[in-house]
Amino acid sequence: MSAQRAVRVVPAALAVALVLAASLALPGSTGAQTASGPTAANGQPVQIVAQYVYTPTSFAWGDGTMFIGEGPSLPNYGPGGLVTVARGDVKAVPNGPTDVYGLAWEGNSLYVSTGPTIIALSGWNGTSFASDKTIYANPSPSFNGFGGIAFGPDGRLYAGLLAKEPAYDHTKDPFPLSQAVVSMKANGSDLRIVARGLRQPFQLHFPAGSRYPYVSDLGADYGAPATIPRDQIVVAKPGQNYGFPSCIWMPAQANVCRKFNKPLIFLPKHTSPMGISSIAKTLYVALYTGLPGAGPEVVTIPTSGGPVKPFVTGFDSPIISLAVQDGYVYIGEQGGTIYRVYS
Repeated sequence: MSAQRAVRVVPAALAVALVLAASLALPGSTGAQTASGPTAANGQPVQIVAQYVYTPTSFAWGDGTMFIGEGPSLPNYGPGGLVTVARGDVKAVPNGPTDVYGLAWEGNSLYVSTGPTIIALSGWNGTSFASDKTIYANPSPSFNGFGGIAFGPDGRLYAGLLAKEPAYDHTKDPFPLSQAVVSMKANGSDLRIVARGLRQPFQLHFPAGSRYPYVSDLGADYGAPATIPRDQIVVAKPGQNYGFPSCIWMPAQANVCRKFNKPLIFLPKHTSPMGISSIAKTLYVALYTGLPGAGPEVVTIPTSGGPVKPFVTGFDSPIISLAVQDGYVYIGEQGGTIYRVYS
């Protein structure tokens, strides 16, 4: 474990817009079985693979390396950034970007969402990158930034666009690039709006065989009960509009919502879906606060929609990031511990 990775006090709560980061271990690395803590519904051991990762948000693997994005600095946290994890050792990437919200490896480059920008890092030598290029920069002070990112089978880079909270928590953000999913070429050109009407599209994932990204979308967490929508998972297709803020899919809004595209999956309000990935026809979703009464947990859901089932429960703090690699589900806990369990 790196010497600079000291134990930190974890804040009691995070703003919904803040993306949290998670750290992962290289495939084949040895993880210790937890004596207590999270347990998996399939009976497989839940292993600790790293600790003291600052605000983990996202994962990517490339050139035999596991990369972890760390989110914005919080009280008693270190600065966000980009780190690697190998056999439990957490190391910062030299001169790496700060405040990482999303990661995606494509070709020989690591693409990084920093919020206002998307950067392509190239020339990885096992320790550092030889070059970096900003492929998309903040076009306006009104731009609230990118969340998670993912490459689609069409070779385009997809991203969620965040809205400014709390100013537009229950209303439409007037800036055109917000509350939507967009795509662009790998060089950052040809930006296109894919789907609109999403309050806070966070992380994106393409299940095997899917042409379109599955997107975790966070509903508002405060306000009158009638104004707090259920959280959602949508399959973002070109030209779709999911209705926010006119339609938040409350029963009384049947007439209003009829003209909008319906999310594939509804989750109870306040569950806060974060990281999302899949194996075959099963989605794995990190729920920051979990289903009602359950606490933070990872759940499984059929990619076609259907029952939401607990998969890993018993976390000490909310969970944020999730990814799948070589049959393992990797989970990043807000407290800085990274777990994995075989699916």
